[in-house]
Amino acid sequence: MPTGIAARPQDDRGYPVPAITPWEDGSPQFANTSMRRVFLCVEERRCTVCGREMKPGPVWRVVDGDEAEMITAVLGVEKEFLNAAPTGEAPGHRTCMIYAAMVCPFLSSPEGRRGEGSDMYGASLPKGDARGSGGAIVAYNDYWFKQTAVGPGVVYGAPIEVINYDRAADLQDELTAALTNDETTAGKAPAWLGADEHLTESAFRRAMLSPAERRALAAQKQAAQARKRQQKQAKASRRKNR
Repeated sequence: MPTGIAARPQDDRGYPVPAITPWEDGSPQFANTSMRRVFLCVEERRCTVCGREMKPGPVWRVVDGDEAEMITAVLGVEKEFLNAAPTGEAPGHRTCMIYAAMVCPFLSSPEGRRGEGSDMYGASLPKGDARGSGGAIVAYNDYWFKQTAVGPGVVYGAPIEVINYDRAADLQDELTAALTNDETTAGKAPAWLGADEHLTESAFRRAMLSPAERRALAAQKQAAQARKRQQKQAKASRRKNR
């Protein structure tokens, strides 16, 4: 298990909870994805699985069989593949995405089925829908969170590498090799990607502030700190004069 994933909050069974999974009444909602958490991870270039920072360079995500087949074919003939369609799935570290593809009940086998339905960007994915044959972990040269004609979401740049698989066992050698250079050992995930949704909401609201609002908030914080220092100095002075 990658170091960053091992450090994640756990559910009652001891399973680590991904950074983009929302919590409700102290329990992780594994079948759901928090778009607030997705947005914050993209804005701060954080892995959506472990929540730790990603270095500049390629980013990784898991795709289904149809998209995997298309990307593999295009890379095989050395043609550029650009998909401007948004998605609610943000990227992560290579090691984390390999691990996620192996342990996620939906991603790990063709028989895996969706725990909850999804209806985003005009695509209806019903609850219980099977993953089907094939899948891949794909590296992209870049990504962004954009407002598009069908709504806000994550848009990826050009794919540059693909790791095809069908079942979790197919990825064992890839995971073993990846763990020898585990990208998740440095840094740590922020508290707002933990189990407290109030912290997530506060971080999201701060991220949505305009530059002017951020400057005003920073000025208020500095003023409050200055008042606190003055009060502390005045208190020390009164003690000295007694």
